[in-house]
Amino acid sequence: MEQVLENEELILKEVAAGNRAAYSSLYRHYFFRLNRFVQFFCQNQEDTEEIIQDCFLKIWERRETLVNIRSFENYLFRMAQNRLFDIAKQKERRLKVIKHASLNIHNEDDVVEKEVIFNQYHQLSQKAIEQLSPRKREIFLLSTQKGLSLDEIAAITDLSRAAVKKNLYSSVHFIKSYLRSYADWPLIFLIISLFF
Repeated sequence: MEQVLENEELILKEVAAGNRAAYSSLYRHYFFRLNRFVQFFCQNQEDTEEIIQDCFLKIWERRETLVNIRSFENYLFRMAQNRLFDIAKQKERRLKVIKHASLNIHNEDDVVEKEVIFNQYHQLSQKAIEQLSPRKREIFLLSTQKGLSLDEIAAITDLSRAAVKKNLYSSVHFIKSYLRSYADWPLIFLIISLFF
């Protein structure tokens, strides 16, 4: 169960000063949401936990910078997204090395075909976004393309933070379901990584 975190700004200052108890509070508060998010993209729980540990280790190592962060939630989830994307790129590079080692040639037609397929799936993701209601589409794009926090979106849209969160999660769920019905897993990840 997610822990309640009161006065996050003060806790971030405490963490920046090296307070381990404050750091533990931060970890407990965000662990479950971050776990659900990362787990969606990972093949197993072991990889999920490794990514979460990496993120929180970096937060502790860079703790002095926390006082300058406008939205810790955005910062943390962006860090996890970057880590997921790095892992995907590493896997892709390994697969390319194996493929080139076995074929020992560079097939330009294959590269062109992959680009065409990727472009088709990217267009598919745009269609999914277009099917959202105007309000949900606005919230989704403010979050994914502008990188705004829930509070910032609430201020812009004149909605409560809870309403923004509900609309955002509903939009993400719809888009993922839409893509799952048309795309394979690796392509889903690549498409979603463009927007998150």
